[in-house]
Amino acid sequence: MSRQDVLVVLPARHGSTRFPGKVLAKLGGRSVLEWGYRAAKSAGLGRVVIATEDKRVVEAAAVFGAEAILTPKTCASGTDRVFLAARKSREPFVINLQADQPLIKPGTLRRVAKILRANKGADIATAVIPLEDEKRAKNPNVVKAALAAGGRCLYFSRSPIPFPRNGAPAAQWEHLGIYGFTRAALKRFVQLPPSPLEKMESLEQLRALEDGMTIFAATVADVPVAIDTPEDLRRAEKFLSKKGARR
Repeated sequence: MSRQDVLVVLPARHGSTRFPGKVLAKLGGRSVLEWGYRAAKSAGLGRVVIATEDKRVVEAAAVFGAEAILTPKTCASGTDRVFLAARKSREPFVINLQADQPLIKPGTLRRVAKILRANKGADIATAVIPLEDEKRAKNPNVVKAALAAGGRCLYFSRSPIPFPRNGAPAAQWEHLGIYGFTRAALKRFVQLPPSPLEKMESLEQLRALEDGMTIFAATVADVPVAIDTPEDLRRAEKFLSKKGARR
């Protein structure tokens, strides 16, 4: 039997700026939110809850049997929403699985949890996949990661990193929208003000790096489909049609 020491929270803001209501948009007969929830449950890490600011999401979650918590509309980020949802639980590890990652594999969540369990130096764990598509590397909506040996994260950017100044090919990594925290690291993170680099790149993980927190990434084989726009939803539909994917 798997260990049940992880709380998985899916922050699911209905009022998305670029794609309002995206978490309830239909994908392969299910909502984007339900896909992510099913993946989290299949990982078998422990309790899974949805944190949202909108009663419509709570009602939709109830239809497929998910536990949902209503959090304030004033939450500054998804991680703040995760923290509020996790306050009354006791699991030592909390995974923030962004609700717009419908095709993430359960194994990816297990890999993130494994880092937290095994690496006492990790405040935060995340996941990356190899980035070989030049067009995606130049897309600012695709977040890139620079890694040291052993998977320690050096930086995240919307720009292609690292820059191959001497023309030699450099290993590039695409970041997936999942963060695992130790409970202490989660509390520390939400108490920090937004940092200069975070505000510049609009990437909240940079707040942790600027404060000296340590992030490690698992290299996984996953599907890089984050639903940020209607175009992303169409791309996910094409992927499902091509692979005949169902969970």
